[in-house]
Amino acid sequence: MNKQPVSYLQTDPRWRDKPYRVPGESSTVGSAGCGPSCAAMVIETLTGQTYTPEDACKWSVDHGYKALRQGTYYSYFKPQLAAFGIDCGQLSGGSAYGSPDHPNHKRASALLKEGYYLIACMGKGNWTSTGHFILVWWADSKIHINDPNSTRGDRVEGDPDAFFRQVKYYWWVDAREFNKEEDIMTGKEIYDALQSYLAEQPTPDWARAELEEAKELGITDGTRPMQLIPRYQAAIMAKRAAER
Repeated sequence: MNKQPVSYLQTDPRWRDKPYRVPGESSTVGSAGCGPSCAAMVIETLTGQTYTPEDACKWSVDHGYKALRQGTYYSYFKPQLAAFGIDCGQLSGGSAYGSPDHPNHKRASALLKEGYYLIACMGKGNWTSTGHFILVWWADSKIHINDPNSTRGDRVEGDPDAFFRQVKYYWWVDAREFNKEEDIMTGKEIYDALQSYLAEQPTPDWARAELEEAKELGITDGTRPMQLIPRYQAAIMAKRAAER
């Protein structure tokens, strides 16, 4: 299961009205910053470094990736993420819009299950009337969406069929190391590790005689109990411990 990425809205009042524009237009982060907002979510998630939609939009403008009277050039994502050491690329094969059987959908689904995040450019439909970028991740055997322009249920937990019909292009983001499941020790592994640790500990001088007696009685082999201890043996051990 992939980890949920940081969620940012381009319409957040902190940066909604900040400029995201080139000469000849008046667009803002709120009106046109969906692409950089998706990149900001990925960057902050994978690096732990605060990087907001405002930061990403500034980088996009400074490096020439803001399109006049449009949104963000498709060529933006790879260099923006590369600036933070994150590998990213676009799935080739042309637009998948309106083609639910397009091979890119199968490739995208496989990547999600391997621990990648996806940035998807959506066509007209549930997510946009023109064009819109969203961040896609996988958990609980289903697709989840961080939509930088909405928290509405049908846009963040939307119908998979509608999603696949309306996707135009995909960009993959290699988050496999980040999403790698941590190894969880089994009960037996914990027990074996504890026994190994105890076996390495030196026996204090005051306990040597008692340890040898316990070995002779078959209570222990020196590292662990050999069997359930009878009450009389437990009583002797408790009495001797109290006397010290």
